[in-house]
Amino acid sequence: MSTEPPKRVLVAGATGYLGKFSVQAFKERGYSVRVLTRSKERLSEPGPFTAPALAQDDMDEVFVGEITKPETLTGLMDGIDLVFSSVGISRQRDMLTFDQVDYQCNQNLIDLAVAAGVKRFVYVSMQGAENIMQLAITQAHEKVVDALKASGMEYRVVRPCGYFSDMGVLLDMAKKGRAYLVGPGDNKMSPIHGRDLAHVCVDTAEGDALEVEAGGPDTMTQREAVEMAFDVVGKPPKVTVIPMWLARGLVKFIGLLSTQFGDLADFIVTAGEIDGVGPPRGKTSLRSYFEAMNAGDPNP
Repeated sequence: MSTEPPKRVLVAGATGYLGKFSVQAFKERGYSVRVLTRSKERLSEPGPFTAPALAQDDMDEVFVGEITKPETLTGLMDGIDLVFSSVGISRQRDMLTFDQVDYQCNQNLIDLAVAAGVKRFVYVSMQGAENIMQLAITQAHEKVVDALKASGMEYRVVRPCGYFSDMGVLLDMAKKGRAYLVGPGDNKMSPIHGRDLAHVCVDTAEGDALEVEAGGPDTMTQREAVEMAFDVVGKPPKVTVIPMWLARGLVKFIGLLSTQFGDLADFIVTAGEIDGVGPPRGKTSLRSYFEAMNAGDPNP
């Protein structure tokens, strides 16, 4: 039996959809897990669209600090071998920009990791970034990737094709009897379950590939995903299409009122125009996820 102590990982973004699953995945693989959070309470609360509530046994240490305030992070990296970060804006609440959160917060972590002599840093960006570099969110993500490449640390980048948490919105709309699509919905995608993606992240942390794309087992169009959601809830599909010209006009209008919400709206609308398909590394089908959610299963 090996007496070697477990590797110590810091998970940043531990209260988010992917972060919660990643805490569990690293722990299952034998890591000593330190989580960074602004709120201990949020760790033990279930997240949206079946992100799990974390138990005490899922982690070894909790570090309370604010990534936007490096002065609150003294000692965060002490003894850490590996940093995993899925930090980023998922739903706009604090009126911060993608550059302030997705880039600067991760840059703060990189600076701290370099200073502490951390060996490896794993970061979650996005698949197909090269096709949407006009977006503020993409620019922020790729600035982090560039910073990692320049840091001197070993780095790994995971590029998911979309999250099941985003697909949960489709099921919610189907339950209400009407779904809305930006554009015709003929763009293809292969989203992945957060649990599956978390294990891809651990595999990537331990592997040799510098960048790994990750999709789910199924490839479908957005419209097909919507129709599947209606089928699962047992209602006839009623879909309202928002034309792209109208959606683009709304993005410009929102951007005049708020840069933050305008950037987020730009990302949402662009996601309705482009394909997001990658290698099928996930095992959980979208239908089984919809069925479990519809049945009230908290852990589909």
